[in-house]
Amino acid sequence: MKNSISHAIILAAGLGTRLKPISDHSPKCLTEVNGKPILANTLQNLAACGVTHCTIVTGYLAEKITAVCGNSKNGVRIRYTENEIYRKTNDMYSLWLAREVLEKGALILEGDIFFFENTLKAALRDMGDRSFYLAGRYTGKPDEVAITTDLDKKVRTIEVLRGGAFLKESEVATPAFMSSGMLAIRHEYGRSFSRWLSSEVEAGNTNILFDDVISMHTAELPLYVYEIGDSDWVEIDTKEDLARAETIFTRNGS
Repeated sequence: MKNSISHAIILAAGLGTRLKPISDHSPKCLTEVNGKPILANTLQNLAACGVTHCTIVTGYLAEKITAVCGNSKNGVRIRYTENEIYRKTNDMYSLWLAREVLEKGALILEGDIFFFENTLKAALRDMGDRSFYLAGRYTGKPDEVAITTDLDKKVRTIEVLRGGAFLKESEVATPAFMSSGMLAIRHEYGRSFSRWLSSEVEAGNTNILFDDVISMHTAELPLYVYEIGDSDWVEIDTKEDLARAETIFTRNGS
């Protein structure tokens, strides 16, 4: 399958503390769902969607990721960028390290997302000239990246819900979504995004999410939501998330 985005960035530097003890001796992205590591599923699906180059930003137990993936997987050429200060930074800093790729236009994927190949294929097929989050309807869960949009699914607000917070009831009345941890970014948006990240790094604001950075600039460039189903992906932060993923991807195949 051909698509207009040939590069991907996988953010896989984090400690995965909520997945302990599974993550004690292995990075979260190598956690297996029914015998298949999250990262293997991601790379397989990227290849099926026409992605040819992937930058993996590593940190915690970086050597285990490089040992498993090498320089190529499923025909996708892999390069690595190491976040050496991963214990003190968050994913915005990891993405900033890959900003040269971002500026060309890229898929951004958090390293703990298990998803269906056809979900990403459909999004890229329908992409047009838009940059967007792949996102499901907000279900009332706390601690998500909540997104509200207009009726055309253009992003109005992005709120990183922390400390058990929920989206306000008044906001849920509008089209409300939660990020899957996957974004498709055109080069026009990518260049501005890179500049916003650099400004935050220069200001020392490196322990925030890249979603926080986007939220500061929603009025500057259009960003959209591409809606996907609640069972099209699972973000695996906890053992409960892992159990849910194994149920979904056993039932429907992966």
